[in-house]
Amino acid sequence: MNYKGPSMNPTLKAGDGLYVIPYGDNPIDTGDVVVFRHPEEKYKIVHRVVAVDPQGLRTRGDNNKGLDSWVLRPEEIIGRVVSAGRNTKIRTIRGGARGRMLASVLWAIKNINMTVSKILHPAYHLLARSGIFLKLVPLLPKMRILSFNRPEGDELQLFMGNHMFGRYLPEYDQWRIMRPFRLFVDEACLKRNRSRLKG
Repeated sequence: MNYKGPSMNPTLKAGDGLYVIPYGDNPIDTGDVVVFRHPEEKYKIVHRVVAVDPQGLRTRGDNNKGLDSWVLRPEEIIGRVVSAGRNTKIRTIRGGARGRMLASVLWAIKNINMTVSKILHPAYHLLARSGIFLKLVPLLPKMRILSFNRPEGDELQLFMGNHMFGRYLPEYDQWRIMRPFRLFVDEACLKRNRSRLKG
C-alpha cells in the first residue's frame, strides 16, 4: 500500500510504498507501526502502537500531539509495516523497543522544534511577507508544481530541483511549505497557479 498524509512524518512521507505483513500468531508490541481501519470511517490508517494492555491497543502518529481517541482490538490490526520504499531506496521500519526509542526521539525533536518555532515564528513570517529573499530565486534550482489526482481532490506538490518542499492538500485548502522555503516563495503566485491547475 502507499502511505499518504502527514501524521507519521518524518518516519513516513506521502507516497512511500509500504510493505505490510499480518501478525498471525505473533504478539503486537508497543513501538510497532501498524495498519488498521479507522473504527468509524473505515479508511486505512498507519500509526504507531504506544500502549498494549487488557483494554486493547492505543496508537498515535509520530507527528501527532496526542493519542488516537480509540482503543483497538488486536483483530482490528491489518498488519505491521516492516519496510517503506521511497524513490529507489527501501528502509526497514523499526518496531518494538527500537520503534519505541525512535518514537521518543522524534517526539522530543518535535517538542524542541515547536518551542523554537513559537519564539521565531513572528520574525520568520515577517521576513516571508517582506519578499526580501525573492530576489535570490533566480540563483536557486528551478521550482515546479506537480499535480496528482486523488479521490479527495487534486493534490499539488511544490519542488525545487528534486526536493519536495511544499504540498497543497484539498482537505486543508492551503499550502504547507517547509521552513525555510517560504522565504523564497511568492504565495500570491502559488494561489494563481492553483486556480489555473484546478480549472
